[in-house]
Amino acid sequence: MTGPFSRYLKLPKDPLFRLLVINGAAGLGIAALVLGGIFLANIGNLRELVLAADDPFLPVIMLAFGLIITLVSVVMGSAIMLLGDKSREGGGGGKRKALHFSAPLNPIPVTVAGQGIRKDRD
Repeated sequence: MTGPFSRYLKLPKDPLFRLLVINGAAGLGIAALVLGGIFLANIGNLRELVLAADDPFLPVIMLAFGLIITLVSVVMGSAIMLLGDKSREGGGGGKRKALHFSAPLNPIPVTVAGQGIRKDRD
């Protein structure tokens, strides 16, 4: 890696771990922005509730932990799921292949055992 931060930031050499580290950091940044936005917009009067608490540090840590786990997982998972996507390489034109079946689809009759008159117990 070359750049102004290359001597401070050591990324893993394995491409998969590098992908996870970079997208994990992006998810962490998004979680910080969402947490700041929640308190800035005072959603659900949350800012006043936290400031009025005896220990305001604990609710902020709990909310931040939930946001970090959720948003880092979403960003890293979406990066992993996009690994095999060939549509981003160009030349595809956005065309999708139609789904073709070799044989016609026919319903299969299923019998269910135990059907009959049900007697409710008193």
